[in-house]
Amino acid sequence: MKLPHFQVSDGHRKVLLLASSCLIVAVAAVVIFMVLTGPTVAGLYKNAKAAYERGDFPKALRLLRPLAEQGNAKAQHGLGVMYVHGQGVPQDYTEAAKWFRLSAEQGYASAQFNLGQMYKLGQGVPQDSAEAVKWYRLSAEQGLADAQFNLGAMYDQGWGVPQNFAEAAKWYRLSADQGYALAQYSLAPMYAQGRGVPQDYTEAIKWDRKAAEQGLADAQFFLGLIYRVGQGVPQDYTEAAKWYRLAAEQGLADAQFFLGQMYLLGQGVPQDYVQAYMWFNLAASRFPPGNDLDKAVKWRELTAERMTPSQIAEAQGLAREWQPAEPKATVPSPAPPKEPRAASAGTGFFVTQEGHILTCAHVVSGYWQVRVRLADGGTLSAVVLATNDQDDLALLKVETKPRYAVVFRSGSPVRQGETIVLYGFPLTGLLATSGNATSGNVTALAGPADEARLMQISAPVQPGNSGGPVLDQGGQVVGMVLSKLDVIKVARVIQDIPQNVNFALKSSVAMNFLESRGVSFSTAAKGSPLTPADLAARARAISVLVECVK
Repeated sequence: MKLPHFQVSDGHRKVLLLASSCLIVAVAAVVIFMVLTGPTVAGLYKNAKAAYERGDFPKALRLLRPLAEQGNAKAQHGLGVMYVHGQGVPQDYTEAAKWFRLSAEQGYASAQFNLGQMYKLGQGVPQDSAEAVKWYRLSAEQGLADAQFNLGAMYDQGWGVPQNFAEAAKWYRLSADQGYALAQYSLAPMYAQGRGVPQDYTEAIKWDRKAAEQGLADAQFFLGLIYRVGQGVPQDYTEAAKWYRLAAEQGLADAQFFLGQMYLLGQGVPQDYVQAYMWFNLAASRFPPGNDLDKAVKWRELTAERMTPSQIAEAQGLAREWQPAEPKATVPSPAPPKEPRAASAGTGFFVTQEGHILTCAHVVSGYWQVRVRLADGGTLSAVVLATNDQDDLALLKVETKPRYAVVFRSGSPVRQGETIVLYGFPLTGLLATSGNATSGNVTALAGPADEARLMQISAPVQPGNSGGPVLDQGGQVVGMVLSKLDVIKVARVIQDIPQNVNFALKSSVAMNFLESRGVSFSTAAKGSPLTPADLAARARAISVLVECVK
């Protein structure tokens, strides 16, 4: 007969928040009634165990109490558990803490852990994180995985001890090595962010996968995100949908929302508006009031616009009948192969704060995976909404709300000789991944053969700059980098190497393209000049690296 556990948390984005509102109890490997010594004790144990297992808690308590009062640590711990749950006695945290303490002071690891829990939660004793750490540590040093995880969480959050990520990672690792899913899941972001351990995406994915394969919904959701954006693994919508589904079926609202998106867009699953509506509906019913709820409702309404009344009724019926599934372990997946390198790379820039990005059509043409890397280093999957091959324009969309979007200059057209700044990600893999700002001038107001859509610029352009913004001195966009002159071809004709002959598409052409696609954007009259540093900062904030894989 095994003890019920204390639940450290509900797992969903609260994995380190130990102050849950209810005290449940200790350790899966600990048995309330153990065979002690002597025939009388053995008989009491046998009868008490049988009574407990059939739910006869009064009889189990009557047989267990004498053992506890005689000083047996295991019996004292078991009596504490029964007081926590009100099994055969009125629920009484103070009495539970008393029995846990008597057992803990004899060195019984499970009692030490549970006494630490009561101090952390302030149940039956005054809330005291430092005292909780003391008892967690005594238990953790005996190898109890629950205690090792909780001690790691205390160091991770700085509760009762100075915050120390290296110490947190140490205790998480000890617990994770014993197969404790919450510890495995907690190690993943530490490796991903390099907190307390060297940054290592391979290790992060390894530990998250271990937790996900044990059925932990948050870990499954996180693994779905990893595969959807291709962070540390090849982007794989089918694998993303698989992990989203496992978490969604357990009732995780975030996973339900993202699974709805996959069905709406036909990513990794067949496009199915009924399934998309159902999952959006379920997510909306679980999100608390706020941005997440508003977003789920918005996507549900967007899906409904594509459905017939009978399809909507079917989806609503499926949502009503849906029941959350129990967590279940999965068959371990094979180790992920190394991430492929991007076959094409360019630059783009946010034109709205709804996630619309403008870039060159030739950057994304012919590629089935498109993703963008943001200024903060995050990577998102992008959808190509529209292209115009004649003007070499492409409109992308990512699911984020950037802090900044471009402001196109209106009123005064760009002038020959005007100073401009370009921003982009040239020579990806060789130069700085944070991007490059270069300055120059508008050298001509037309392109080759007097092409009026283009302007010639002297700022250096390299492979990877295509699609980047051209800003005036006030930080407003006046064009988009399009191409550079093919130096080798020209040199063969004129027997000389031309210098800094590059071209940009005028912003008026880009604005016409956006208007034709119903995309609203910001414009303003020419502003006051910025310092070069401020101008570069503004350009960096709106620009993204666009990567494509065939």
